[in-house]
Amino acid sequence: MEKFLIEGGNTLHGTIRIQSAKNACLPILAAIPLIEGRTIIRDVPKISDIDNLLHILAGFGVKIQWKNGDLHLDSTNLVMNEINVETAKKIRGSILVLGSLIGRFGSASLPFPGGCNIGARPIDLHLNGLRDIGINVRERNGMINCIAKRAKSSAVYLDFPSVGATENIILASVRGSRSVKIINAAKEPEIVDLVNFLRKCGACIKGEGTDTVIIQGVKKLGGVDYTPIPDRINTGSYMCAVATVGGDVTLTNVIPEHNYSLIKKLINSGIDITYSTNSIRVVKDINNNKTKLQNSSIQTAPYPGFSTDIQPQLGVFSSLKKGTTIVTENLFENRFKVYEEIAKLGAKVCIKDRKATITGVQRLVGGERENPVVVKANDLRAGVGLVIAGMAASGYTIVERADIVARGHEDIVRDLAAVGASISLICMEK
Repeated sequence: MEKFLIEGGNTLHGTIRIQSAKNACLPILAAIPLIEGRTIIRDVPKISDIDNLLHILAGFGVKIQWKNGDLHLDSTNLVMNEINVETAKKIRGSILVLGSLIGRFGSASLPFPGGCNIGARPIDLHLNGLRDIGINVRERNGMINCIAKRAKSSAVYLDFPSVGATENIILASVRGSRSVKIINAAKEPEIVDLVNFLRKCGACIKGEGTDTVIIQGVKKLGGVDYTPIPDRINTGSYMCAVATVGGDVTLTNVIPEHNYSLIKKLINSGIDITYSTNSIRVVKDINNNKTKLQNSSIQTAPYPGFSTDIQPQLGVFSSLKKGTTIVTENLFENRFKVYEEIAKLGAKVCIKDRKATITGVQRLVGGERENPVVVKANDLRAGVGLVIAGMAASGYTIVERADIVARGHEDIVRDLAAVGASISLICMEK
C-alpha cells in the first residue's frame, strides 16, 4: 500500500507545468468509439482513471499507443463486446462510454460505474436523458442495457446541470439523424472542450458553454489531432498549496479564467496573484503575512460557481487563515470527511449537515519521524487537500491512499518536490 510521507515546513518556489485536464481527457477518450479513423490526443496525463478507460476501449478493439505523452488511437474497426465489470467499477467516467457505444453500434451494455466515495451520484439524469431521445434503457442485475430503437428528435430538460449527463446525451446524439436540444445543460469548460473536439471531428453542435446545447446528428466522424484544455482543478490545487505553505510559484500551461472564482477568494484573503494569458503566479511571503482577518464563505456550485473539486484544498488553506470560514457543500455530502482528518493536525472545524465552520489556527502540527500523524484520503480531492495540510504542518505526516490521488495527478510527488516540498512515496504493509 503506497502512502505519502511529508515533512512540513518548506515553502515552495519555482514553476509547475499543468498537463491536460483529466476531466477533459476522459469524455474525449470516451468519444473515440464514435470516430472511424485515427486520432491523436496530446499531453495526456498517465493516471489510473485514464488507464482504466483505455482498458475499456481496448476491449472494443481500439488500437492504442503512447508516444511521448501523446495517445495515438485507431478506432476504425471496432466490435461490440461487454465491458469488464471490475474495470468499470474503478472509474466514474466509464458511464460516458454508454453514449458513444449507442452512437456507434445502436446499443450498449454497461455495469454501473464506480469512482470516488464523495456521496450519492445517481445516474438517473443520464438514463432519463437517453430515454428522452428514443433509447430503450433497462436496469437489471447491476447492468445498464440500452437499445436505440428509433431516432427521436427532442428537447431534453436536465433537472440539474450535470456534467456527465450533458456529455452522455451529446455523445449519444452526435451521430445519426436526431436533432437534440439539451436545456439546463452544464457549462463547464470540459463540456466546451468535448464539443470543440467533436466539432473538429465533423460534428454539428452549437451552444456549448451556455445552458442550451443543440446537436444535429451527422453520418460519420473522422479522426483528428487534438490537445485538450489544461487541468483547472490541478491548477487550483497547486494555487491553494502555495497560498497555504508560502512561497512563489508560477503555474504554466493554464487558462486563468477557468479559476477566476478561486483567484478572487485568494486575493481577498491577502494572497498575491498575477496572471497572463497562460500562466498564474502565486506569492505568499510567510515573513510578512498579509492574510487578512476576515470572515468568509465558500459555497460550491456548478460552473462558473465555486468548484466542489477545489473545496477541500481551499478548506485546508482556510484552516490557517485568520478569521472564520463557513463552507457550504451543495453537491457531494461526503466531501467534509477531509475535515475529520485535518483535525488530527490541529485544525478547528465544526460540521453540521452540509455546513463546515472553520476557525483559523496559527499552525498545524504533525508528529515525529518515527511517529508521524497518519491521515487517510477518502477521495481524490481530499487526498490532495491532506497533502497540502501535511506540507503546512510542522513535523511529519503520512497520507494514506496515495492511489486515490493517482486518479487525478500523474505524479504529484514530482510536481511538488520540484518546487521544494519534502514529500515522498513510500510502501507500507497493510
